[in-house]
Amino acid sequence: MRVACRLGCAVLLLTPTRASAQESPASPPATTRTETDATSRDPARLYVGMWTVHLKHDAVALDNNWVVGVAFRRFFAATFINSFGRRSYAAGYQRTAVSTTRGPLAASLGFRLGAVSGYDGRFMRIARHTPVLPLISAFGNVDVGRVGLEVSYTMVVVSLAVSYRLGR
Repeated sequence: MRVACRLGCAVLLLTPTRASAQESPASPPATTRTETDATSRDPARLYVGMWTVHLKHDAVALDNNWVVGVAFRRFFAATFINSFGRRSYAAGYQRTAVSTTRGPLAASLGFRLGAVSGYDGRFMRIARHTPVLPLISAFGNVDVGRVGLEVSYTMVVVSLAVSYRLGR
């Protein structure tokens, strides 16, 4: 299951999105921005909710992680209660690989590189030896107006987050 999730995320990150060649003249054209354009103009985002599923666990459980976080241009920072009941902090670099907009709907795919604290050996063996873990995450956003839903995959966790775009 983990291998399938990793492969799926890799395919999503590497697959370019294209507007349909046979759009009707009455419908507004979809706009696809390159990464450089997207990161220079993406508005700030406030994260107000996050739920996670740990792929290592035998039973699938959706945990509420009470996140508060921000993303601004190419950086993110957040604090949340992890699935083991401990306060965690995450921060780092993020990059939108591709995004598209059609009317009030917007979608994007990207990745994050950073660090996360607050975990112990129950999460990963390496956490027994260091208080700060590397963070590598693939994400996809769908926004309706200013409200967004984000699905992300990080090591052994799939997350669903709710956000609010502050700009544009």
